[in-house]
Amino acid sequence: MSAPAPRWQRQGGGTVLGVLGVLALGVGLALGRADVALLGLPLVASAAVTLRRPSGTGSVEVRVGAEEAAAVVDVRVRGPVGTELVVLRAAAYREPATTVVLGPARAASLTARLPLLHSGPQEVLHVDGHVVAAGGDLLQRLEPTTAEAVIAPEQQRTTTLLLPHRLTGRPGGHPARRLGDGLDFRDLAPFAPGDRLRRIDWRATARSPQQDAEPIVRRMDASAEAAAVIVLDGRDDTGSVVAEWSGERPARTGTTSLDLARPAVAAIAATYLEAGDRVAFHDLVRAGGGTRSGGGRRRLEQIRAAVNRTAPRPEGVLRPPVLPAGAVVHLVATFLDDDVAGLAVLWRNAGHRVVAIDVLPQPDLGGVDDQRRLAHRVLRLEREARLDRLRRVGVAVIPWQGADRDVLLRQAERYRGPR
Repeated sequence: MSAPAPRWQRQGGGTVLGVLGVLALGVGLALGRADVALLGLPLVASAAVTLRRPSGTGSVEVRVGAEEAAAVVDVRVRGPVGTELVVLRAAAYREPATTVVLGPARAASLTARLPLLHSGPQEVLHVDGHVVAAGGDLLQRLEPTTAEAVIAPEQQRTTTLLLPHRLTGRPGGHPARRLGDGLDFRDLAPFAPGDRLRRIDWRATARSPQQDAEPIVRRMDASAEAAAVIVLDGRDDTGSVVAEWSGERPARTGTTSLDLARPAVAAIAATYLEAGDRVAFHDLVRAGGGTRSGGGRRRLEQIRAAVNRTAPRPEGVLRPPVLPAGAVVHLVATFLDDDVAGLAVLWRNAGHRVVAIDVLPQPDLGGVDDQRRLAHRVLRLEREARLDRLRRVGVAVIPWQGADRDVLLRQAERYRGPR
């Protein structure tokens, strides 16, 4: 059932003018004073104007677009016939509202540029207000309107590929640890059943000291693609400002964990897809919020679109994905509890190469009282112990915030760990 249309509300000014005008006319006529009676005529005329209600309802439309690191907000208000002023209350990013008076006009517009504070789905602007008519005696409420947008993060790059411990996939761009038809030379060996004739190295055969020896073949390493899986823990969106952890004011939280996670997922996916590998993306708490394994530019756009729509779900239930055999798994999380860390250990024990992408922002303890400061210290120590346990079982831990992530990725690439 649709909501009733807003009605005009009378403030009482027209009635007062009418009463004063009638009194002035009555007194002037009773006393025979034409000047007093004439004073009442303008009041009665003003009252007649204010008592006439305009027809129709007002509407407000808000559009949001991203342009050069700013959110461009376009607010358009159209009032009914007789509208004189538009009074708007606009609240950006859930901050206290600002009152703006537009007019005099039936149609009014307002354009503003707001800073982009976060990426992902968010409420950019909330607008309500009134249209004013009859010299301020009539007000009509505008339906509250909320403008939401999905803001894409700044694109980042990483140049290091972490491959699975064993490449078992289809032919690709990486040398595998088995004989095959790749481009990397492995060794020379006597011809054996199954070897192809085009692999015979006639020069090596001619130099062989044994005249009746089998022909010598050049054996090559096989090439294979890597199966990469990116898994995001989207339960929380922890900000750098610790004092705002319990609040809901996005303009004051600072950089959040999802602000770091979204470009991290996109950068990792782009690196593997550009190398010709197949990539899958999964959100642990959002059913249907990921993409299946695939390659190509289209797959990258699908992953970016999926991760950009990721919103925090504090009450979400973890739904671990089914991983392909011999995958390299990038687990993007804050690791503030044991649940996600347990998944990393489970996947590592199953033979997958696991990389923990740490997206917890550097904390800002400004304005934090002693009790919260102590609680944060305990939480930090527990988290550090959790990450140390991951390192001991062969999980590479890479903090995404900071300029050292590529160096740490290269160090992790050289470390193969237990098979």
